[in-house]
Amino acid sequence: MRRYIEPGDGDIVQVNEINMTGSAIRQLAAARTVPLICAAFDESIAQIWDVGAQQKIGEFSARFVFGANNLAMHPEGEFVVTGISARNGSIASYKLPNGESMWLRDRMSYPADLRFGQSGQCVSFTLKGRRVERVDPRTGVTVEVLQNTRDYMESSNEYALAAPLSGSNYLLRTEHEIPIPKLTFAILDVAFGADSLCITESGGPVRCIDYLTGTEHWRYTPPDGSHALSLYYNRRDGFFYGVVWHYEKGHFRYLVRFDPETGQTNRIHSLNSWEEAFSESTQQLVTSSGELVDLSSGEIVGELAFPRKEYPDRFTVT
Repeated sequence: MRRYIEPGDGDIVQVNEINMTGSAIRQLAAARTVPLICAAFDESIAQIWDVGAQQKIGEFSARFVFGANNLAMHPEGEFVVTGISARNGSIASYKLPNGESMWLRDRMSYPADLRFGQSGQCVSFTLKGRRVERVDPRTGVTVEVLQNTRDYMESSNEYALAAPLSGSNYLLRTEHEIPIPKLTFAILDVAFGADSLCITESGGPVRCIDYLTGTEHWRYTPPDGSHALSLYYNRRDGFFYGVVWHYEKGHFRYLVRFDPETGQTNRIHSLNSWEEAFSESTQQLVTSSGELVDLSSGEIVGELAFPRKEYPDRFTVT
């Protein structure tokens, strides 16, 4: 719908009101060892897709509200965990692909940042951004509480990166704890490689850090007003990948490849999406628009028929 209003001198008026159609998907989460992905809507609906076959294999109602990273998928695709980040929030787990309820924990204060460790033995989340709980993903029973911790990310080799609330360092937990300097106020993502990890921070660079010494191998500084939202280590080719977002310009994202030795970057695909997930099993980036982007070539090699919806778009002029 379009509406035109004749402006007067110095008036601020609405000149356009347009319903634009876009993907209904708000968040994505991928398995690691199988070609499955979970796509969640605003309307508390979760869909399960087989990326290799490019087919939807399940759909069910879930306790999900967009925001605060409220969706995580088990590495082997056995179940998904969803959340509602609110004063009386909740976290729930569902068996795949039919969405059978496994467990529910409610009356939780602002749960957020759901993450599976790469081994799948625990799923972690934050509460009010002040502590991390690690729980058994099959029962929901808490196995560890990390007080005064804002974030916690685990690798498949039992290494982990913790973000304490206080102090000037993150803590890389290997055979011993290694401090890594904080550069900004928040971690966006971490990718664990063969002998190093990459870390990206809000408004900051991407850094490659040695597991054993904490030495910084290289650093990539995105263009002004940009940062890498997500990172991924590809075990097959040994490269790191990232999705860079120009937050000052809004809807402008692209996929980059990082050389693991030098940090040299190669921009391989411009994205038309607001959410993405790396599918390790198919070696593809899955986007909220449904595009399947091959990591080796940067080419679109398929598409998932995600549902679409109308979004109002308004413009004002003086």
